[in-house]
Amino acid sequence: MRALGMTALAIALFAGWEARADEEEPKHRRRPLAAGAAVVPGLVVHGTGHYVLGETATGHRLLAMEGIGAAGLAGGLAGLAITGASRRFAGAFGLLTIAGAGLFLVSALTDLYGVLAPEGSRGEPLRTMPYIRTELGLRYVYDPNFEYRSFLVQGIDYRLRGFKIAPTAWFALNDDNARLMGHVGYRFVGPRPDRRASDGSYFDIDAGLLHHRYGTERFSMTGGEVMIKGRLDMALLGRTLRGSFTELGGGFGLQSYRYFEIADEGNTLLLGWFAWGFYIGSGNEVMVYYDHRHDDFAAGMKLGGLGAVGSGVPGHVGARGTYFFTDDWGVTADAQIGSAFVGGASLLFRHGATR
Repeated sequence: MRALGMTALAIALFAGWEARADEEEPKHRRRPLAAGAAVVPGLVVHGTGHYVLGETATGHRLLAMEGIGAAGLAGGLAGLAITGASRRFAGAFGLLTIAGAGLFLVSALTDLYGVLAPEGSRGEPLRTMPYIRTELGLRYVYDPNFEYRSFLVQGIDYRLRGFKIAPTAWFALNDDNARLMGHVGYRFVGPRPDRRASDGSYFDIDAGLLHHRYGTERFSMTGGEVMIKGRLDMALLGRTLRGSFTELGGGFGLQSYRYFEIADEGNTLLLGWFAWGFYIGSGNEVMVYYDHRHDDFAAGMKLGGLGAVGSGVPGHVGARGTYFFTDDWGVTADAQIGSAFVGGASLLFRHGATR
């Protein structure tokens, strides 16, 4: 860590000297050099691209984010190892590991975005949420362990001031399989139907119920969960980061598996989430994410080779894009990779959003 700090200091001093030596040079002329620096050595020392661009304050913040993330990742893994992943401590150390990994990766992606994204093409978030948003679409799920493949997806997201009610259902078209979810939540900070926000940042708490029936395999799963989740518009950390955002979330769940010929079996569920993305135009967005959830279709990541020791422990990764071509109508597409592949798209309708 000391060597990392000395390297960052040297880069910052060099960038500051270069900016003072040629103050008349427009920053856009240094963007190619900054983009290269954001990769080498920027993937190791996050914020390097901004140091070279002359945005030293933003570079400091990204480097600090990397340091906090690395410390959280190392501390979480060390805690799991020392405690033997005991049930008493696995949840706390697991969430610390997920949050640390998220901050570490997000700081690198944000550095790249800040030096590569053209100033005139950066998007803006919604500042007032729609009262209602509905979804109707199709998903394809490839899992060699199950018969299902195609699903009809339906969902509603209804908001009254800071409150949210959001039922969602997945129905298999070629198998006896159905996943029903219902969430209620409250938004403390951020865009709401009754209140315009200054940016897209928010902080939510959600509680949910879930029932998933595997009719062909003759078992079902029922559970409840609580999760906190937040988004930070990265423009708050620096002007070159305008148009990008990051998300973090965590929580816990309780589940009961019912086998049709056998007694029920209980289980706990660790929920963790981090994402990074950027806005397109006004109110549209693209993100990449990690979801630690293990009870959905993508579930846990399968690892080969030496990594097979931890196969199934990590969650799944995905990418999602949402685009509204009118004020009310839009589409969303999503792809996930874990122990199964999940992908598809939905038609969206909303009412009440303000850009």
